[in-house]
Amino acid sequence: MFIKWVRVFDDEGNKIKYTDEYVGFEQKNSEGYWQGGCYLYAYDPSHTIAESSPNHLDERVLYIGVAGSSTARRLVSRTRDFAGTVLVGYKQKNPYANGILFRGKYGEENRKHIYAAYMPMGFGEEVKIPAHNQETALIKEYCENYGRLPPCDGDICHVLNVSEIVKVMTPKQKENVLKKIQEIT
Repeated sequence: MFIKWVRVFDDEGNKIKYTDEYVGFEQKNSEGYWQGGCYLYAYDPSHTIAESSPNHLDERVLYIGVAGSSTARRLVSRTRDFAGTVLVGYKQKNPYANGILFRGKYGEENRKHIYAAYMPMGFGEEVKIPAHNQETALIKEYCENYGRLPPCDGDICHVLNVSEIVKVMTPKQKENVLKKIQEIT
């Protein structure tokens, strides 16, 4: 069961700190394992989603994901990587596709409307397969309900991908790309 909706960014668009109290669960156990499980992202400009119980079938859900339990990364690490990609796109060291999709579909300026909900499933290597199975079941039910994947789940279209890449190019790089396009058209 998902615990509660929490904001990913504050009103000014800054990333939130993910303390145990904030997310509503213990993130790390005494053996050094970070919590694994499933998570949801949602987009809600009205900010009323925080008053409701998280549900993967909510029409505001953007993405359904999973993270195993390890000693290196945690369930909310996925959210931190997503948030970083929403903020800076391809300038992020390892950009997440769902963050690039959010930027293209909603615009990075709308990041303050993103929420996350977590379904902690435990600690240790034995969490990985049940968590992935749970994610698969959640996505399947979402697809059966809506006839599609959530808006920020799936492939990045070429136009969106190119537009995000151009945003991080220098003027000289843009000039070279335009010359190349003119050569081939």
